[in-house]
Amino acid sequence: GHQTIKKLSVGSYTDYSLTFAKDFSGLALSAAIVGTDADKTFYASPANGKFLGKTTLVVGLKKTF
Repeated sequence: GHQTIKKLSVGSYTDYSLTFAKDFSGLALSAAIVGTDADKTFYASPANGKFLGKTTLVVGLKKTF
């Protein structure tokens, strides 16, 4: 996806997600890489200065009945 902020280009960014999933006889395992190209200074937490748009790995496990 892409977010455009008019008159504030530093706030515009693109985000992405790449997901893999595999079913193992009723158990579904998934993993996703989620990230963004957001500006590191604009999207820093005012509380502690940490960047809020880091790339991360999300892992899931689901059981079907």
